[in-house]
Amino acid sequence: MIIPVAAEPVHASSGWLLSSNDYHSGLGFNNDSAAVSRDEHGIKEVIPKEFQTRYQKWKDELLATDYGRTLWEQYASRTDFLLTVKVSASRKSGAGTDEFEWDANGNLIAATVTLGKDLDKGYPDPVYYPVMNSLAAQNEMYNVTGTLLASTKMAHEIGHVTFTSQANSQVFKKQNRLMDNYYGIFLKNGFNTRDPKLVALENELGSSPLSIWEDREYWSEVNALHYLVQRISKESYYCSVINKIKINLEDYASGYESRFDLANIAFRPACLK
Repeated sequence: MIIPVAAEPVHASSGWLLSSNDYHSGLGFNNDSAAVSRDEHGIKEVIPKEFQTRYQKWKDELLATDYGRTLWEQYASRTDFLLTVKVSASRKSGAGTDEFEWDANGNLIAATVTLGKDLDKGYPDPVYYPVMNSLAAQNEMYNVTGTLLASTKMAHEIGHVTFTSQANSQVFKKQNRLMDNYYGIFLKNGFNTRDPKLVALENELGSSPLSIWEDREYWSEVNALHYLVQRISKESYYCSVINKIKINLEDYASGYESRFDLANIAFRPACLK
């Protein structure tokens, strides 16, 4: 059910920009919520009236595949979880997933996916988004629609919900709190990563904040990959997309290639050169 709301005013994002593309700009780390009792469950769509038509196109594109329908239904049918989906003017062509809530036993019971009003525009960088970025190379050669780009971004964001639901809640919340502290100091000290306070925080995290963040992004990109290869399996540009993903992984994410397992996920293994 889509709940119409008034469009929100546009405002500048203030979050740490981990990517020059701004895809996740404005998304902080320490933004989870305390668990609250609620009667709502399933998926609640809170969409300003002026964005409902475009949002429905993005959603229909996602649901045009078995994988997309499975992604959606795994939350729509839940009676112990609430996934809120919003469209925001301030997100522009980006998106973000946050406002996580856990119950007393550490089970994730709520999350919010916020989609930019121009989700069907803007290709994220290849560095952390090798799958979504692969569509950029096709735009001039083939008739790749913005609706496909938007639905792939939606699959990516739902991937964040799935990842968080499977993570240890205490570890996840601690990481978010420490990373938020880290970047707060980093932005004020002239970007000095040798600052003793930052070194101490990184030691407590057990890894660099960027490594933790990119690990989460790449898991969500795996989600996007499963959706995309199914959606375009019969398109003329299928092999071009697969090979662009392969190049992006080799160039920017060589340590994560096995996670994507292109040889087994791709419907046409012969595409891989």
